[in-house]
Amino acid sequence: MEKENQKLWWQECSAAEILERAKACDIALLPLGSIEQHGYHLPTGEDSWHSIKILEKVARRTGAIMLPPPWYGAHPYWQMGQPANLPLRFETWLNLYTDIIHGAAASDYNKFIILNCHGQEWAVPSLVQKLGGEGHFVLAPTLWDIRKEKWAEVLDTYFLHAGEAETSLGLHLVPHLVDMDKAKDKLNMGKGLLDDKWFIWPLVGTFEEPGSVPSHEQLKERVPMHYTFTGAPPEREVWPPKTLHVWGYATKATAEKGEKIVNFVVDWLVDLIEEIMSKYPPGVNPLKKQK
Repeated sequence: MEKENQKLWWQECSAAEILERAKACDIALLPLGSIEQHGYHLPTGEDSWHSIKILEKVARRTGAIMLPPPWYGAHPYWQMGQPANLPLRFETWLNLYTDIIHGAAASDYNKFIILNCHGQEWAVPSLVQKLGGEGHFVLAPTLWDIRKEKWAEVLDTYFLHAGEAETSLGLHLVPHLVDMDKAKDKLNMGKGLLDDKWFIWPLVGTFEEPGSVPSHEQLKERVPMHYTFTGAPPEREVWPPKTLHVWGYATKATAEKGEKIVNFVVDWLVDLIEEIMSKYPPGVNPLKKQK
């Protein structure tokens, strides 16, 4: 049940309030997104808005505190030089998010949930492993990996950049920032540097009909992931200058689909937090031996 009139964000609280809240719930939530182009119809902060708005709903229901979002994300090399993107170098990104967790841990927060809503799932494991090695308990799920069977029930097409899924989330979470009059459908991502059969990257964007977009299960069978080789030509080299991209069926998006997605993702995160708190009450770091 959502709590009324509660302060959700770290920056809204005094130092005394932050320390007091840790006694009741020492879980801190960190939104992880990006600033990048999302076609002509979505805001550049789309990914960050997803993580922020979803975690706010989780915070209201659980009492977990929200850490201020840096907004910026790590980007694969082929997105560098894209108009409207504000990418961080990997080392900068890793150090930034590490320092945030260090600061919160010094304030008696022992468990951290980082919700990734941007295509940086190649970078997130490095952050989690670094923090784990330092003794921090961290969970960092990526949005589209949560309840995969539910995504397939709600959407007509697969989760792609600025397509049906992201546009539906935008229409539900930040409708005032979405301009559906400018929404377009596009699937051809261009060819990779090797044949399609070797990696997922060329596969997900070369379909011409919605019904031919692969299921999550089909994609799982196509490994290695595209992040494991430099097989995508830099977009600035293959696309016309200042071109903005949509990979998917943005025109199929609805606010109702976005709401359904948010509901099952929030429920999953709330259930996760409740289990963590039932096993490891405030003051307990699951990675450290308890006396």
